[in-house]
Amino acid sequence: MILGFIFSHLNAIILGMWLGFFAVVLVRFLRPYWVKNISYKQLILVAAVLHLLYATFITWGQYYIWSTSSDFTRALLAAPLPIEAPLPVMLEWIRPYFGGTLGYFTYYAFGRFFLSVIILFVVTGIFYAIFKFWHARRNNFGIEGPELLCVLMLIAGWPGVVVLGPLGFAVAILFSVSALVLLKKTQTSLLPAFLVVTPIALIAAKPILDFLHLYALLKI
Repeated sequence: MILGFIFSHLNAIILGMWLGFFAVVLVRFLRPYWVKNISYKQLILVAAVLHLLYATFITWGQYYIWSTSSDFTRALLAAPLPIEAPLPVMLEWIRPYFGGTLGYFTYYAFGRFFLSVIILFVVTGIFYAIFKFWHARRNNFGIEGPELLCVLMLIAGWPGVVVLGPLGFAVAILFSVSALVLLKKTQTSLLPAFLVVTPIALIAAKPILDFLHLYALLKI
């Protein structure tokens, strides 16, 4: 009963979890003294662990469903990965690990549940390195600015991070122009813009990417 409810409402539960996590980050940014013992690096670690736990949970859920559904799905659990199954060239080295019992299921779970997490971590790491370099040269992110942006990218997830980047910079330009015209400020931070667009990227990434005809390309 409980598992059925969780699986039936999993997307809503995960969305609520990330919105709650974003609320913590927002409080950390706006009222740092309220949660002064929580650093952005700790929040990065928590976000990364949540992604891995989610992938692990739905892998277990998929295994449970296949093991209890039919003889056909139970046979899939025992099947090795067929040699004809495609793998990216850079991942061919892991093919032998799919050769035994649970080989096909491992391949399926890796491609459906873990590959997107790995891609998210790689993309986030690349952008984090770029932001750290930029911060070292320009020093306009604040003390923990790159770490905050890293947390926001992890909250946006995959493919939400693809929406977060361009949309965040677009809103930052809008904020910068508005500050220049209305307040005569010549320099503004990127952080408020990315905080504004993170919930949008989290909630509306699919329709935005669908509208741009990119979702099918980026969906894993």
